[in-house]
Amino acid sequence: MKFIHISDLHFQALESNNEAATSRLDFINKNYPDHNLIVTGDIADDGDKKQFDLAYKALEPFKGRIYITPGNHDFGWKGNAYSNERAKRFDKMLSIPLQQGGTFAGDNPPVVNSLMDEFDKVMLIALDTNIETNDSRIFAQGQVGKRQLSFLKTNLPKPEWKDRTKILFFHHHPFFNDDWTSVLLDAEELMQTIYKLVDVVCFGHQHVSGLWLDRDGIKYILAAGNLGYVRNDPPADTAREIIIMKGDITVKDIKFSPTST
Repeated sequence: MKFIHISDLHFQALESNNEAATSRLDFINKNYPDHNLIVTGDIADDGDKKQFDLAYKALEPFKGRIYITPGNHDFGWKGNAYSNERAKRFDKMLSIPLQQGGTFAGDNPPVVNSLMDEFDKVMLIALDTNIETNDSRIFAQGQVGKRQLSFLKTNLPKPEWKDRTKILFFHHHPFFNDDWTSVLLDAEELMQTIYKLVDVVCFGHQHVSGLWLDRDGIKYILAAGNLGYVRNDPPADTAREIIIMKGDITVKDIKFSPTST
């Protein structure tokens, strides 16, 4: 079973501003037609209807094999303050039509999808790490929250989950504390909860790619750079491929072609 992890597309209302994101998505769709796509938030730049509309059109070719989670820019204007209207719009215009399998607005449990082929059983667990607050000082920070943590504590140790390869994905950084604006407030409790119970963790948010092996009891922890061009951050020139075969996991970079810039 094969996956590609990307993040932070930051679709904007002006179509010409989305050329980097759309060209990279076209490249993935053309060259990796059998891969599932994991997108760890900030699909839109501030939750505007036009932005979500353009994002959906670009992501529609992946319908049925795409798994998303929201970022602070999806749920708030310029990522600064939570908007219930934008959160519901994310579900209405992306989660539901892309057949995500669940919704995120409000205090919901994680969205779980179970995939199976002749060799493997894979559990995809999507968390919403946005804080529902109008305080712009803390909104860009993240929090898993008691309900999602309780779900993980209850279900991850279950015997029927043990034979599955588990990929947990969300938007905010789970252990970076150098930037107070992007810290995951309950990161320590999250990492204690998933210790040796999850195989792969994926996230985005800071627009910096990273890979950690065998950290905090997790085989692979993956950070994705931004797929779109935003705030003078050039778009990432690579994404990560996750290959699961008979329980073995391989992670490697895929490089976008020069025409994807």
